[in-house]
Amino acid sequence: MKLPLHTFIENIPKRLRRFASILMAAFMLGISNVILEEDRMIHDTRPKIEHQEIQDEDENH
Repeated sequence: MKLPLHTFIENIPKRLRRFASILMAAFMLGISNVILEEDRMIHDTRPKIEHQEIQDEDENH
């Protein structure tokens, strides 16, 4: 189903705002990745789990 021409023209500002917001989010995420030395993506849904190694007191000697 095709949209009529006037509906398509009316949606241009909405599409431009959406494209601009996605572009800005991607840019900010990229800058954040550079600063924090990470490799995250816009649609990254992976849980980030940190593993900490606990050492016994006997191993420190």
